[in-house]
Amino acid sequence: MTPGARRKTVAAMLVALLAASALGYWGYSTYRKRELQRTVLELVKNTSLRLRDSLGFESNAPGTAESVRKLDDGVQEVDRRLADLRRMNASPDRALVEAADDYLFTSLQILRTQASSHRYRLRLADSTQALRMHMRNANRRNDAWIRDALRTKDRAEKDYFDYKLSVEAFGRLLLSVSEVRTKLAVRADPALLVADDLVMEAYKRALDTSKQTADGMEKARQLAGPR
Repeated sequence: MTPGARRKTVAAMLVALLAASALGYWGYSTYRKRELQRTVLELVKNTSLRLRDSLGFESNAPGTAESVRKLDDGVQEVDRRLADLRRMNASPDRALVEAADDYLFTSLQILRTQASSHRYRLRLADSTQALRMHMRNANRRNDAWIRDALRTKDRAEKDYFDYKLSVEAFGRLLLSVSEVRTKLAVRADPALLVADDLVMEAYKRALDTSKQTADGMEKARQLAGPR
């Protein structure tokens, strides 16, 4: 083989080697991106399922300690998923990871404020009941009775204040879901995400419950008013 032929052969081998390396790198990059997408979308799907279940707890009927426990379980579950997402190497599909992060973070905040609003509503139910029971003994008014009445009313007012703050935050977060959902729906199957109509139904129920609770608190205030 002549020197020129050998050079051509070596050059061809180098080209083939570079092409194989590039193909292998492209294949590995494609695999990494596909695996990242699969894992991220699974986190999104499971978070949506938990959020759908939790939004179903919104009703005019008072919650229970068991419902609050389930909501707290949801908070912990989605918190773990968000932590898992943030530990991932986002470079193969950073846009998807960032959109999913917004979706999971918003879902987590919704669950946290929902759990808080239910917890404070339960406390408020207890404190207003204690106030009503105390006022039934108004015929026994004395200094001690007045001190207890003021203390019981203050407790109800604090519980109502905490409930009002949490349910208002819950409502604001529900109204923000559409934006993060739209951002993620560009890169994920919308069927994996919580539906807008479900979110709005929960928002309306929470609003109705808030008005009902405010009416109940006003009645308690009137009961504890000067006579």
